[in-house]
Amino acid sequence: MAGSVPVIVVAGIVVVLVLLACYALFVHSSHNRREKQRLLISSLKNRCRKIEDIKSCFPAKYLGNNLTVIMQMALVQSLEELCRLQPEVSAHAMALKAQNEQLIAIKSASPESNLRSLTDTRQIQGTRKNMQLMHKFVQQLHAKGSITDPVAMQAKDIIKNKIVLLMCDEQDIRARSALGSDKNQLAAHCFNQAREFLGKHNSNNVFDEHIKQHTEWISDAVNLARADQNREDAEREAFEGEKRWEEDSWKKKNMYD
Repeated sequence: MAGSVPVIVVAGIVVVLVLLACYALFVHSSHNRREKQRLLISSLKNRCRKIEDIKSCFPAKYLGNNLTVIMQMALVQSLEELCRLQPEVSAHAMALKAQNEQLIAIKSASPESNLRSLTDTRQIQGTRKNMQLMHKFVQQLHAKGSITDPVAMQAKDIIKNKIVLLMCDEQDIRARSALGSDKNQLAAHCFNQAREFLGKHNSNNVFDEHIKQHTEWISDAVNLARADQNREDAEREAFEGEKRWEEDSWKKKNMYD
């Protein structure tokens, strides 16, 4: 009996150690779960802020229905996850209700054009940078499975077309500035460069109307340039005619003298 005491003690110690190890593992696992949840909540909140920031960076109604719906759905999904993780936070539920109402309103609204020109150089430059950020965000949503392949492809096409049009908008601003300075030939050149650039990226005919419009602008600028040239030619001929008349008059005067 006395010899069995150490065995019992050792067994007791082993049991205690196992229990301590299990408890430590449980505490560690619980801590990891809480930490992962904390990081997930923080990530979701950051995503919501990022979406709101991206939306506010663009001129009103510039994104069009398709891109706006993608952004709004991503925001709603993030808020739904926050509501699940923090049901006690009433602010999440209130925000989800408001954003869901906005999403329904956007989907039920009349379709807006996905291509809208801008006329301010600084706005164009800022919008182009923001469109590149938008492209990265769409890629992230696609990689996480938040949007399907067709939706991601459509969004990327819209973004690409918007960036193409922004580059043409810059040429159009130069052209209009040239028109304002009576540099009509330069204006026609700038409009033509924009039209050629649109033509290179018009495989799906999305820029047909813009190309048609630029053709009209080019024609108007060329006509103005031609009128300028005709006026200059007429003024030069009038000047040369007056000069010849003065020379003839001088010769006649000398002859009579």
